[in-house]
Amino acid sequence: MRTLLSLVVMFAVANVASTTVYKSKAGSISVDIPKKWTVTATDEVIRAAPANNEVALFVWVVDSPDVKEALKKLEGELYSSIQGLKWVDKMKKLTVNKLPGTWVEGVGMSARSTQLDVIVFVAGPTAAKKG
Repeated sequence: MRTLLSLVVMFAVANVASTTVYKSKAGSISVDIPKKWTVTATDEVIRAAPANNEVALFVWVVDSPDVKEALKKLEGELYSSIQGLKWVDKMKKLTVNKLPGTWVEGVGMSARSTQLDVIVFVAGPTAAKKG
């Protein structure tokens, strides 16, 4: 099995400041995250958000070459924080920093009833080729 990286970013407005690098050995990737953000990181998952929660970053290393399977698994994780999540755009194949993947866009509502724009990048296989 190939390792895929699911990356979710719920966009609003964020200030980019000095960063800390968080690494996932399982996915052979690293992510720069602003130092003022709250971060929870393991080798398989990196979650980060600023104090105002206007933006969230979620990196998850999964073992599946199938984008639809990865999205289904990710939906289970996201439904607890995004209400009414719907994928609104067709999947687009692209490469980010030499890593091939699939880009998917969606929308949903936060617990505060504000609209969230959801971007998922399912990338892989990474250099680790876990599986």
